[in-house]
Amino acid sequence: MIALIRSEWIKLRTVRSNITMSCFAVALPLLITLLTMAFRNIDSVDERSVSAVLLGSGSLSVLLFGIIGVLAITQEYSQGTIRLTLAANPRRTRVFVAKGIVLAILSGGLTAFIILVGNTAGEAILDSRGAIGKLSNDKMGQAYLAMIALSILVSLLGMAIGTLTRNPPSAVAVLVLWPLLLESLIGGLLSVIISDQIFKWMPFQTGLIALQLEDSDMDFGRWGSVGYFGLWILGVSLFALAGFKRRDA
Repeated sequence: MIALIRSEWIKLRTVRSNITMSCFAVALPLLITLLTMAFRNIDSVDERSVSAVLLGSGSLSVLLFGIIGVLAITQEYSQGTIRLTLAANPRRTRVFVAKGIVLAILSGGLTAFIILVGNTAGEAILDSRGAIGKLSNDKMGQAYLAMIALSILVSLLGMAIGTLTRNPPSAVAVLVLWPLLLESLIGGLLSVIISDQIFKWMPFQTGLIALQLEDSDMDFGRWGSVGYFGLWILGVSLFALAGFKRRDA
């Protein structure tokens, strides 16, 4: 299994599109956070300033890690290398799990790097501009851990969707449109038919709400929201694995 994980890591880090997406996933929230702290009115700075901006912009990274998950599997289908992978490793469940482990390490590690650099550099900028007082808060750590968890989960969701579609553009479209359009349309329709409470059962919206600093407005709590979202991803992943084991490469 270690050799298989090492092989998947080599494939992931040697593809230019994966490197490009990883750079964007890291750079975007850091640039947004640091520029905001550099130009923000110093009188409006409080203990939530850095973490609120970093968590808000971090949702972009979460989606980008999902796209990396899509590319990790669909590129092998589009280039035909999946046949070589499965010929060398005919136990498909092991291949699927190895790809998931590599994606989890990559997305979780890069998200932790974003948090460390963004929070440290953002507070340093505010400190150099004369911000007074504590620039962190007691709920920041929990929100940051939720951000790492969501990055891992969405990268696995991207891999699952890519396994089902086998096509990069369609898989990326599903991944992006799911939170931005599909849940809004489906939730809006069901809220008229059933109840306004239906929105709390929309998986992506429930998962992303865990990135808020305040957890009082979360119907399931921070970790309940992450867990609920994770159950959806587990279901999609198991469905994708069943198809991966059954369908021809």
